[in-house]
Amino acid sequence: MSAFDKTCIAAATAGLLMTGAAFAAEGAGYVTNGQCGGLPQLPVKTAAGFCVGLAASSLGMPRGVLPLQDGHILVTDMGGWGKRKGRLLQLTRGPNGYSNKVLLEGLDRPHALQLGPDGLVYLGEAGRISRFKADAAKPKLETVLANLPDEGRHPLKTFVFGKDGSLYVNFGSATDNCDGHIEAGKPANQSCSETESDQPRGVVHHYTFKDGQWQDEIFARGLRNSMALAVNPVSGAVWQAENSRDYINRKMPGLENDENLPHEEVNLLKQGAHYGWPYCYDNNMAAPEFPNADCSRYSKPVRLMPGHAAPLGMLFYSGDAAPAAWRNSLIIGWHGYRNNGHRIVAYHFDANNQPQGDYTELVGDWADAPGKHPMGAPTDLKADNKGTIWVTEDRNGTLLALTPNGDAK
Repeated sequence: MSAFDKTCIAAATAGLLMTGAAFAAEGAGYVTNGQCGGLPQLPVKTAAGFCVGLAASSLGMPRGVLPLQDGHILVTDMGGWGKRKGRLLQLTRGPNGYSNKVLLEGLDRPHALQLGPDGLVYLGEAGRISRFKADAAKPKLETVLANLPDEGRHPLKTFVFGKDGSLYVNFGSATDNCDGHIEAGKPANQSCSETESDQPRGVVHHYTFKDGQWQDEIFARGLRNSMALAVNPVSGAVWQAENSRDYINRKMPGLENDENLPHEEVNLLKQGAHYGWPYCYDNNMAAPEFPNADCSRYSKPVRLMPGHAAPLGMLFYSGDAAPAAWRNSLIIGWHGYRNNGHRIVAYHFDANNQPQGDYTELVGDWADAPGKHPMGAPTDLKADNKGTIWVTEDRNGTLLALTPNGDAK
């Protein structure tokens, strides 16, 4: 994962996004040319059969996205890392592009949006998850889960629904790698109190609704920050993309930098499993703070991704509208600002619901290119019923549409 990025992008007033032949998105740094699904097309490299359209800019710090059946698109504007500066936006397409309307203000670092099995929209703020009617002109929030941990390095809430309607919720770590929880002068095989306490961080919680209330248990441990979660619609398995630690070179003499270490991970989560953080990294290598750790105790990742790619958004690209060559693949947005980030990749799955081979780039060559486009910052990803993958970019303040055309099918 990239260093804790507290880049606060000031919220701006958004207007209509016009769809001319050439369009410079104000404040976003994109220069478009041509059309992609009726939107201005971005000059970024895509896999054959896809293009990227610019749906809206000047959205502040957009994080979560949710396309609705009625054509509206909901977006959370986090508003920065200060408390209660966030907004919920509703985007509506007109003849000249998308306009947006502010539905809610004063939200506390809002991030995730999901459509629940009950047809309600679920919204994740730092300390709670609430829900509201999808068609509400002025949503009234009903709190579902309250008093969630909202302090420390990773306070944001990502969550997904299981096939049974239960909730899987990320409780990101409060530190980078148990900093401040390791006692100086103690044996090197000591444990990390942040992860081993009665209320641990760096875990995924599982909530099931029973007897009129939500029942909570820790589903999986040793996961530094599970911003990317997805449920396989075929198998029901929960998948996670790990944002691994920063600055490992400061603890490893001789390692010049941490550009490529540790790797980010793709994990298949299983009940009761521990995935190693903060004791081990990569394929069960002992962390320098815990040189005597028995890494064989922990579950290995299914795939390793490049270091500091910073996976924030993830989905299974399913349904008849998804191009056949990409159907049921796992799509991940790499948000990171370092060399390994700013792209969208896919892992193709086999008949056993396991990834085949290495990743394939859906969107790449997205580094900063003055006069063409800024560095990409894919944050959340959601697919609609037409096969378009909607992508927020918090650093650039935009909503993008990764759209398949006939060549992708």
